Amino acid sequence: MREIFDLILGAASAKQGYRKLHRDDFAGAIQAYNQALSINPKDAISYGHRGAAFAGLGDHKRAVEDYNQALRLSPHEAAFHSNRGISREAIGDIKGAVEDYKRVVLLDSSVPQGHFQLGLAYIKLNNYEYAVKVLNRAILQNPNYISAYAFRGFAYTNLKKYEEALKDYNQAINLYPDYANAYKLRGLMRMETGNKLGAIEDLHKAAGLFYNQGQPLEHKEILALIQQNPT
Repeated sequence: MREIFDLILGAASAKQGYRKLHRDDFAGAIQAYNQALSINPKDAISYGHRGAAFAGLGDHKRAVEDYNQALRLSPHEAAFHSNRGISREAIGDIKGAVEDYKRVVLLDSSVPQGHFQLGLAYIKLNNYEYAVKVLNRAILQNPNYISAYAFRGFAYTNLKKYEEALKDYNQAINLYPDYANAYKLRGLMRMETGNKLGAIEDLHKAAGLFYNQGQPLEHKEILALIQQNPT
């Protein structure tokens, strides 16, 4: 009878944690999952969700520890690998993140986000050729994947394939005309290729969008670039 009561209490705590997590009450979610796991220490989902709560608080080291526990109990859960990859990136373990994203793709290759995450990680490792190959798959699965076009363009830029990069930036902007990052990246590429007027035009557009979208740090960064490169 006591065992049944504990199971009910643990499930209730896990549900409470889930509700708090989705209200961004990360500290409250952690408390609820602490109780759930004290009752059922083999609950992979509670470890995974508590990891997400730690990540929400910016404590990615503890998040990774919880994802490790979740994956020990449920090694084939793609979401745990994806989330651990994000937290590994946050603590500077890009190679570990790549391994997680590779696992995500192996477990479910039909999800474009898995390929996108892997492509971004390759970019952070300066492996632009692999980044292009992986982002190709993301775009093949979702031809409207705006961010995948923009960052494939960035990879092409670093490979000095400027024509391909320009097509990708243009496509990202065609799909979403208010995509500030695409204007920023296209502006930087134009600066690199000597099209100063086009670059400044793009950077001004990016600065305005960042400002209107409530991203003051990015806005200031672009203004500084413009000031460093007057027409």
